[in-house]
Amino acid sequence: MSKESLKLYIKDRTEEEVKKIVSEAENAADKIIGEARSKIARIKDEKLRKVKKEMDEKEKAEISLTKMDGRRRVMEVKEEFLKKTFDEVKKRLKNFSSSKTNERYQDILTALAIEAMSGIESKEVKISANKGDLDFLRKNTQVIKSALSKMKGSEVDMELDGKAIDTIGGVIAYSMDGKKIYNNTLETRLGKVFEEVKGKILNVLFEE
Repeated sequence: MSKESLKLYIKDRTEEEVKKIVSEAENAADKIIGEARSKIARIKDEKLRKVKKEMDEKEKAEISLTKMDGRRRVMEVKEEFLKKTFDEVKKRLKNFSSSKTNERYQDILTALAIEAMSGIESKEVKISANKGDLDFLRKNTQVIKSALSKMKGSEVDMELDGKAIDTIGGVIAYSMDGKKIYNNTLETRLGKVFEEVKGKILNVLFEE
């Protein structure tokens, strides 16, 4: 092979090798770029999913908080209504019991005193009431003691507390040692009744 032919051969082989190397490099570069793009796409997808999840969770949390706030507000409205209703009934009871000549209330007061005293397992019972009711009870002590003795089948001694208590009506009965107490004031009776019926009141008014 002549010197010129050898040069051409080497040149051709060199160009082929260079093209091959360049082609392989391009293929490798394309592969690397492809993998990088795929990785970037995966990262983007993961970030999007993460952001979406965070947004969904935030939205759910905000909805939940809104619902909780709404329920709390509804409860506040209901409690406010119940308080106003309770106060109004209490006011009417006070007006009903404040008249000294109200025979109907006097009968109720007598019944409340007898019930309270019968709930104290003792032959001696002390009674507390407001000033007006104490005056009535003092005048009718014998009537009350007689009715109670017949009910229990034994004599019961009733002692009136010299100090009036702050109540709209009714009585509180105590054993003489103070260990047994029977609260039969109108406020206590109203509170018990109100606890029993307030659910029904809310159901009717708020259609639960």
